[in-house]
Parts: sequence; C-alpha cells; structure tokens
Amino acid sequence: MLTHKLIPIRNSRLFPVLALLLAALILAGCTNASGGGAAPGGSGSSPEPAESWSFVDDRGITVTLPERPTRVVAQSTAAATLWSLGVEVVGVFGPQRLPDGSNDPTVGDVDLSRVTSLGEAWGELDLEKLAALKPDLIVSIMYTPPELWYVLPDVEPQVRAIAPTVGITVGQRSIKEAMQRFEELAGALGADLNAQQVAAARQRFEEASEELRAALAEKPGLTAMFGAGSLETLWVSNPPYYGDLSYFQELGMQILVPENPESYWEALSWEQALRYQADVLFYDSRTEVTQPPELAAQVPTWSHIPAVKAGQVYPWVAVPPYSWDGLATILEDVAAAVREADPHVIP
Repeated sequence: MLTHKLIPIRNSRLFPVLALLLAALILAGCTNASGGGAAPGGSGSSPEPAESWSFVDDRGITVTLPERPTRVVAQSTAAATLWSLGVEVVGVFGPQRLPDGSNDPTVGDVDLSRVTSLGEAWGELDLEKLAALKPDLIVSIMYTPPELWYVLPDVEPQVRAIAPTVGITVGQRSIKEAMQRFEELAGALGADLNAQQVAAARQRFEEASEELRAALAEKPGLTAMFGAGSLETLWVSNPPYYGDLSYFQELGMQILVPENPESYWEALSWEQALRYQADVLFYDSRTEVTQPPELAAQVPTWSHIPAVKAGQVYPWVAVPPYSWDGLATILEDVAAAVREADPHVIP
C-alpha cells in the first residue's frame, strides 16, 4: 500500500559538547582568578564566550549548539530546499537519482557529485557513513510531527546520538508556508535570503502562482482529482494533507475530496475506480507508483475513467522539491495543463 510512512521521534538529548564547553569556561575562570591577572597585553577582563546557536523546530524542540552548524546532513526534500537557499549540505538520504541517472525531483538541484549518499530507499539510512561525516546537524521534513521523514523508529535514537535533529513540517501546511519556515532555518544557518538568485526565485514563484490563478479563472467549473495507483489499488488523495494541493485550492482549483480517507488517501479497488470522477486527473509520477502505460495494459477499468478517456491525465509531483524555483516549475506545469484542459468532461 502506498502511504506516507511516519516515524516517531523521542525527545532530544543534551549534547556532551555543551558540558565540555562549560567545563572549559569554568577552568579558564579559575586559572585567571589564581594567576594574578590577565595575560600580557590583555585588558584584565575575561574574554566573552563565543555566541551559541539555537533554532526551534516544528516539534517545538530547541536545538542549541556552541556555534552555528556548518556540516549539515538532510533528507532529500530538506536538502533541496536548503541548497536552493544557499546552504550546501554534506550528506543526503532519501530519493536522489532517477533510473536515467538524473536528479530525482525530490532532491532538486543538489549537486549529488559533491555530497555523500547515505541511502536512497526507505529504511536505508547508513549510520556508519552518517557518523563518519561528523555532521553538526541533521534536517528532515515531517508530514505529521514529531515524525521525521525517512528515519525509521529503530534507528532514530542512534541518529540523534550522532547529531541533533531538526524537523520542518510540510504536511497539512501550504507549500508557501513551508518554504517560509525553511527560509527561517536557512537564515539561521547563514544563508543570504536577499541574494539575487533567491529573490529572483521567490519572485518567479509569485508570478507562477498568479499564472495558475489566472488559468483557473479562465476555466470555471473545471474539477481535478489527484491520485496514484498500483495494479490492485487506486489511491485518491485528500487535499488538506498536501501542501501543494492546499495551495492549489487557495488559487482557485476545485479538487475532489474523497469521502472516506485515511489521512492522506482513500484506497479503492479498481472495481470502485469510477466512484469519483473529475475533468482532469493529476497522477503521481514517482517511480514506485504504477504508471499509466502499465495501467492501460493491465487494468481494464483504467480506460473507463472519464479523465483518461478524454486524454486529460497529467503528471503530479506528489513529493515536491521545496524550493521557490522547483515549486514555480510545478505551478507553471499545472497552469499549462489547466489551460489545455476541457472543463466539460464531467457534466
């Protein structure tokens, strides 16, 4: 079954490096007190301690470190987002390459030749490689806090022992809100959010949003369904749980809402596939999902879906790259699909 697999996170630990830093500061103070004054050329006062770094993530956990993290490891979606905002990561786990060797959409424009892969499939986070990278911080997205994406429950304590973790929520939050939250993290990590490239990408996103809004306004009554399938099951997506679908609704898209979803999806047998009908079907393009050509060859009901019969099936990036440019591309593609679609397939 195709579901969002979610992993519980325990409370984070205090990190030994803080204790070492505190001990060093106490020792330095004692030395000055017993040594008869400051070092030659000094002012006689103790030096100020280095400014610490902290960030409150979407679990409400405050991560505090002696200094700003520079070695960041991230799940693919988070890596793509941080990279697009000017924060380069040293390691990535989660989807990375398509069968043809190009970047999976999830990982965006991350230069995979410059980062260490810690595993691509679900449950393949390589802890030995992770430890060898000596990360300062590990970042992942969350669909349902406090569960970090692509971190299995039995390895989560070991991951947390290697470095502190930060989770950013993308489920049940619009893509725009999630991006703004990632900007807060990137800014805390030293990114220049006013850099020309970042500002241009943000502007492109806003323009693409208005482009989709205008395209939808030109097709009043157009209905859309988002989903995925296997040879046994059709999954109909539940818009409130998806940041992209929620945002499309904000822009005016009429998206079919299943009657009996289990959070993200309602699962139907193919015999039930005609229960829900829409003018347009946006279909999950991930490689693990059975794609339309195979469905057409092996699932008779597929060809009876009205949107399929009308030739109005379009790819859906179900796990989008959270970058202003990446999201702008998706919005532009959806706008193009809307412009060419017939809004009268379903009477």
